[in-house]
Amino acid sequence: MMHLPTIIIISILLNSIISSFLMSLYVLKKQKTYLYWCCSCFIFVLAQITAALRAFIDLDFVSHYLADLFIIATPLAAILGIHAYNNTERTKFSACLGVLLASGVILLPIYSSSFGQLYTTTLIACCFCYAAYALKTLHLGRITHFLVLQICFVVHAILMFCQAALLLSAPTSVVDTQQALAVILISHIVLSTCTALVWPVLMFLESEQVLTDLANLDPLTGLLNRRAFLNLSATHLEQANGCKKELCALMIDIDFFKKVNDQFGHDTGDEALKWVAKQIQAQLREHDIIARIGGEEFAILLPNTSEKNAHALSERIRLAIKNQPFIYRQQSISLSLSIGVIKRSKDSNINDLLAQADKGLYQAKHNGRNQVVVAI
Repeated sequence: MMHLPTIIIISILLNSIISSFLMSLYVLKKQKTYLYWCCSCFIFVLAQITAALRAFIDLDFVSHYLADLFIIATPLAAILGIHAYNNTERTKFSACLGVLLASGVILLPIYSSSFGQLYTTTLIACCFCYAAYALKTLHLGRITHFLVLQICFVVHAILMFCQAALLLSAPTSVVDTQQALAVILISHIVLSTCTALVWPVLMFLESEQVLTDLANLDPLTGLLNRRAFLNLSATHLEQANGCKKELCALMIDIDFFKKVNDQFGHDTGDEALKWVAKQIQAQLREHDIIARIGGEEFAILLPNTSEKNAHALSERIRLAIKNQPFIYRQQSISLSLSIGVIKRSKDSNINDLLAQADKGLYQAKHNGRNQVVVAI
C-alpha cells in the first residue's frame, strides 16, 4: 500500500494548484461553475489538513468536527458548481447551506465518536449520488467524456457506502477492518483529486464544442449552417471530381411557408422548421450532408449517388412531408416541399452545383410546387 502521508501531501499540493487554476479561470471567464469548484478543491485541502492534525495534536474539535464539516462541504460545493453551469445554483444554494448547517448541529454531540464518522460517510455518499444525478440533468450529450465524471461520482458513492458498512460492522466483526478503511480512505483522496482535475478539462471541451456549434450549426434545427455546408461539400465535391464518382445535390424549399408564420405565428413556424428538418434527416444516409442554408430552405449533398437514386430519395422526402401533417399545439398543418436535383458535372464547384439545383427548385415552384424537378 502506498504511504498515506505521502498521498495526503501530494493531494494537498495538487488540489491547491487546481484550486488556483480554477480561480484564474473564474477571473478570466466569469463563470461561477469555476468558482464553486475552486471552493470545493480549497475546502478539500482544508479537510485534509485538519484531519491530518490528528497525528500531531489532541484537539478533536479541529481534527474531527471541523474536518468532517469540511469534508461534507466539499461535494456540496461541487454540486453547486454543476448547477452553476446552467445558472440554477441559486435554487440549490439554500438547500446545500441547510445540509451543512444541519450537519454542524448533528455532529456537535457525536463528532468524537464512531457515529460522527458514520454520519459523515453516509452523507458524503448521498452527496456523490446526487452529484451524478445533477450532472446527468445538464444534458451534455455532445461530450461523452462527461460519463467519466459520472462514473467517478458513482464509484465514490459506492466507496463511501462500503465505508459506512464497515463502520457499522466494526464493533462485532472478527476481521480487522482498519486495513479496508485505509484503502477506502486512499481511494477517497485519489478520486477526489481526479474529479477535481477532470471537471475543468471537461468544461473546456464543452466550451470549445459550444463555440464550434455556434460557428457551424444552425441554432434552430441543429443542422449545419450555410458556411459549414459549403466548406464540407466543397471537400466532397473535390474528391468526387478527382475520382470521377457520382454525386448529386438537392435544394429544398417549404412551400408557402410565409403563410404558416402569418397564420399560426413564428413559434409554430420555428417548430415546423425543426419538424421538417427531422423528417428529412430520417430519409438520409449517415454520410449524406444536410444544412439549413436560409429561412425555410435546405440543401443536401449526396456523395456516391446517381441522378436516378437522388430523384428517388427526393420523392421519398417529398412524400414524407406531404403524407404526414405537422401537429403542434393541437393544430394540424399540411406542408409540402419543392425540390431541385442536380448531378455533378465535370470539374464543377459547389457554388455552381447549388446554383443549378436552385434552378430545378425554381422550376418546381413554377410548375405548381410540391414536386421534384431534375435540373438540366
